[in-house]
Amino acid sequence: MSRPGTGPRLIKRKTKQNYYIRFIDTDGKQKERSTGTATCTEAQEILETFLRERRTAQTGQAIHPTKMTVAQVLEDYAHFIQNDREASRLGYAIEHILDFWEDGTLDKVNKETIKAYVASSPRAKGTVRRELTCLRAAINHAISMNRVLPIAKFTIPKGGKPKDRWLTRTEMAKLLQAAGQEFRSKFSLRLFIVIAFYTGARRSAIMELEWSQIDFEDRTIDFNKPGQEETNKRRAKIPIPKKLLPHLQRRYRYSNDKSPFVFHHKKSPYKKVQNVVKGFRAACERANFNDVTPHTLRHTRVSLLVQSGEKISDVAAFMNMSFPTLERVYAHHNNQHIRDMADRM
Repeated sequence: MSRPGTGPRLIKRKTKQNYYIRFIDTDGKQKERSTGTATCTEAQEILETFLRERRTAQTGQAIHPTKMTVAQVLEDYAHFIQNDREASRLGYAIEHILDFWEDGTLDKVNKETIKAYVASSPRAKGTVRRELTCLRAAINHAISMNRVLPIAKFTIPKGGKPKDRWLTRTEMAKLLQAAGQEFRSKFSLRLFIVIAFYTGARRSAIMELEWSQIDFEDRTIDFNKPGQEETNKRRAKIPIPKKLLPHLQRRYRYSNDKSPFVFHHKKSPYKKVQNVVKGFRAACERANFNDVTPHTLRHTRVSLLVQSGEKISDVAAFMNMSFPTLERVYAHHNNQHIRDMADRM
């Protein structure tokens, strides 16, 4: 006969000074939460508060922000999006957010602490902005589910300026040559670089490609995976460029009857390749590129199209990118009309 549950209780770990609350969550799993204190009487008071909040939550009434921790909000949101593409990004954000707010309650998230978080972070502005965006999404989720009362709105700081780095055709050739020297990853890495260069698609969209998304008769690639929810990072369905076509056909002849994935392990076809970042970084080091990332290839494709004189509207349609974004980030690459005007003056 199974032993009846004892309910939430205080425990003490050998390697930790503070008391912890051990409890069975709604998903049936045993979890622990720090009380933030090594004093027994204080820990007991926190346990009583926890029990009161737990009963309040079970009644469906929203609790006060002073009664819910940042960790609780993030944990709840992580459980909500665990099968979404945003889950991996939230995982990185949670680590840094909890390092700063620790066991703080939700009312501690305000303009002053947001400013302090930004100032104390050694990471890039764009990275910090994404972390705070995840935090805001988690808070909004808790509010919308009537689990906590609304808190004062806070402004997320703007990210850094868009990166202007792009590769010339000579640099692209150098990168491909370096990628070919990567013994373990060259089977997937070179194809990834070629697809990224000719389509300008994002790394995640390329690495998730399956042969069912490539239509050789219609000569199109649909980067939107069937059944996958569309996010703000819009994915395009584009014609296959002529110079990319033979690369895809060669790989298809090799692997279409072995694996549904475009990117798979050479010796284990049904094992999908999840990432090429490590190999890409090594190839960049070999080519002496210290400022190039997979996203640079997207910048390269757009920049070369704009520089070749293609209309901004056509480039935006091909990339499935909003016109204002493309014009803001890339329009400076095509300033011949400004030079012509200067000559006329």
